[in-house]
Amino acid sequence: MYEELRKLLEGIAFIPFFIEMSSGRRVLVRSRDHIIFQQKGYVIVQEDNGLFDALPMLHIACLSRTEPTP
Repeated sequence: MYEELRKLLEGIAFIPFFIEMSSGRRVLVRSRDHIIFQQKGYVIVQEDNGLFDALPMLHIACLSRTEPTP
């Protein structure tokens, strides 16, 4: 998952994406400035209101660039 995150962040033109957790929860990464991560441990995503989500790397199920369809 680390490599997939790195590729999404290193693209020339950043495209916002979602991190989906094993619980089904989805967290939007709006820009490169909204995420901090290391190869192990946690991914930290900042929301627009200044709060942070600490997401355990082991519980990230997938990454997607689209909204879920109903």
